[in-house]
Amino acid sequence: MKVFYKDNKTKKYLKTTLFLIIIISLTVLSAISVSSAENYIVLYGFAFDINTDGEAVIHGYDDRSADVVIPKKLMGADVTLIDDYAFFGDGAITSLSFNNAEKLKKIGSNAFFGCTGLKSIEIPSWIEELSFGAFQNCASLEDLVIQNGIAEIPAQCFYGCYELENVTIPESVTSIGDRAFMNCSKLGAVEIPGSVETIAENAFDGCDNLEIYCKKESRARYYAEENEIPFVVTDGIMFTLGETNGDGIISISDVTAIQQHLADIITFDGANLNAADTNQDGTLDVTDAENLQRYIAGYDVSYPIGELIII
Repeated sequence: MKVFYKDNKTKKYLKTTLFLIIIISLTVLSAISVSSAENYIVLYGFAFDINTDGEAVIHGYDDRSADVVIPKKLMGADVTLIDDYAFFGDGAITSLSFNNAEKLKKIGSNAFFGCTGLKSIEIPSWIEELSFGAFQNCASLEDLVIQNGIAEIPAQCFYGCYELENVTIPESVTSIGDRAFMNCSKLGAVEIPGSVETIAENAFDGCDNLEIYCKKESRARYYAEENEIPFVVTDGIMFTLGETNGDGIISISDVTAIQQHLADIITFDGANLNAADTNQDGTLDVTDAENLQRYIAGYDVSYPIGELIII
């Protein structure tokens, strides 16, 4: 069949249009493919399918970029789930963002296990659930921010994140599971909110530099005491009874400090004032200095001098 053109201009226009159609088609085909092994669609590197609710579930990634941004939609479907093992062992990923994925609700078991290139992670508020081992063995992870959203930090979620130093745990969290932060050996000060009701005994095993910031009447405080972890109470006065001058030891200088306070040479307040009240009767007087002298001399006293007190 012959095609006749009115003029060369029309001929050129049709050829250009055909060329553009071919280029666009090739571009789309290069972005979208199908994995024959699992019959997943692959779009922009993400292997996914659409579930019965019409939502996109990410099952894998083809490593086309070290900077991974989880998309809001794939083929028009909201991304709601990152499946188990989706990015398992992907050491090529150096950054990860969930900021676009506003419909993402859950990160599956071991989804980012062994992503050793990641240095920081922020879990946004719309993610409602993390699963077992979700970020286990992310060995280079240093900073972790969990926004107010999830209720549980599950078992082994951040196990073996050896470089992890900073963690933000929100008020939405009520439970910290087995080995959740086990062997995070560089983990330092962690504030555990009063909302946390359950902490597995081994949740922080191997965290040798850990210091817990907590409320006075909280599970976190009792957990710290039970496991001999240093802690700081953030809503009360904490002091060692009898240690009045802040040098960390009880000695005759503490007796002198009480005497100087009574003589109006110095003034105690806050923790020091409470520490000086050795018989805890609410009044600082010469009896408190005498009690402290007896304690230093090795005599038995009927007050818990030398013990940590929180009021």
